Amino acid sequence: MDYYINLHGKKIPVTREVYKAYCKGSRKERYFRESDIKNKTFFYDALDTEELNGSDLFWDSSAESVEETAEKHLLLESLRKAAEELSGDEQELLCRLYVYGQSLRACAKSKKLPVTTLQARHQKLLKKLRKKLEKQSYIRSI
Repeated sequence: MDYYINLHGKKIPVTREVYKAYCKGSRKERYFRESDIKNKTFFYDALDTEELNGSDLFWDSSAESVEETAEKHLLLESLRKAAEELSGDEQELLCRLYVYGQSLRACAKSKKLPVTTLQARHQKLLKKLRKKLEKQSYIRSI
């Protein structure tokens, strides 16, 4: 008995072992296609054309890139380390202003300090943090 495989519309004679391997592979492919249909699975590469990658159709241009996410993570981690080195009062001031969103005026009132004093401390604290971050070399001097 002769064995043939159809490739690009042509019958190619092959050995029995090659024919069996080919049929096994094509059956496996068909099984996966049927399974995808049954499970209602859809792959973006089904939309691939010669000019376009199917997954590019669903690309979100407003999404943050992996590089930006990694950079932000490194900056936040270095900021956390720098903030840990601050005194308790400095940490409290940062927390009130940036975590709880309290204004300088409200913070000064609750601490019973003049607003100008708190503004000066705030500016000094920001400079101190900036120096610590520059020392860790995660940000450059502007």
